[in-house]
Amino acid sequence: MSGVSLKPRAPLEARVDFSGITPAVTCPLTLRELEHLPVPFGTRNVPLAELFFIEGAPDGVLLIEIGDARLDGVGAGMLEGELIVDGDVGAWAGRGMRGGILRIAGDAGDFVGAELAGGRIELAGNAGAHLGGASSGARRGMSGGVLKVGGSAGARAAERQRGGLIIVDGDAGEGLATGMIAGTVSVGGAIGPLLGRGMKRGTVFAREVPALAAGFVDTGTHDLIALRLLARRVPELAPILDGRTQARRLVGDTLMGGQGEVLVPA
Repeated sequence: MSGVSLKPRAPLEARVDFSGITPAVTCPLTLRELEHLPVPFGTRNVPLAELFFIEGAPDGVLLIEIGDARLDGVGAGMLEGELIVDGDVGAWAGRGMRGGILRIAGDAGDFVGAELAGGRIELAGNAGAHLGGASSGARRGMSGGVLKVGGSAGARAAERQRGGLIIVDGDAGEGLATGMIAGTVSVGGAIGPLLGRGMKRGTVFAREVPALAAGFVDTGTHDLIALRLLARRVPELAPILDGRTQARRLVGDTLMGGQGEVLVPA
């Protein structure tokens, strides 16, 4: 079977760990093999066919026709292909992805794109806390790829981020870019307090000057011609840059010896 479509048989009554179900796993399997694929459901493992109706889909695609906030780990560990969810998902969506595309039409729980290393995640709705961050016990968060959120993000997005691009069209909660090591974040809406606490390097684009951690220094407005080139090279940044080359630049967290930057296009 070249592509797979999953439709829940009924609303889920317990949490499902979907982290082992990716296009690379499902697409090479036959229908009968898929039916017996074990899935963690609550405190036990059940066959995939006990939870979902299974049908064919376009090549390389894994489609979940109706999402559910109890579906955890959707797209976790993806290497290739495309995973599409028509609805909400739970926590850990796209955790540790290295390739492929994950598209989610609804909202997602905490730790979307945690430790993302490659590929692309497109979330139409809102994300919970720790977007693109580091999971419990991990030293570093997202290191590569693109994470795009059409709605808002919860607290501590981009925590310990060390690469890649995060785009949040809406608002971002408190503690954005806490301990950020490298990478780029763009927020189209309001940003909560304590942005950049412990930030070492990296760039955050904001619509207006946010409430920063204490160790930031305002260096004034600069003419940064490189912003025009950046907007061409990274189309996702074009809306916030809007062809402008001047930006107010705030540097920190200097209390931690950091040289990260917050840029507010002027």
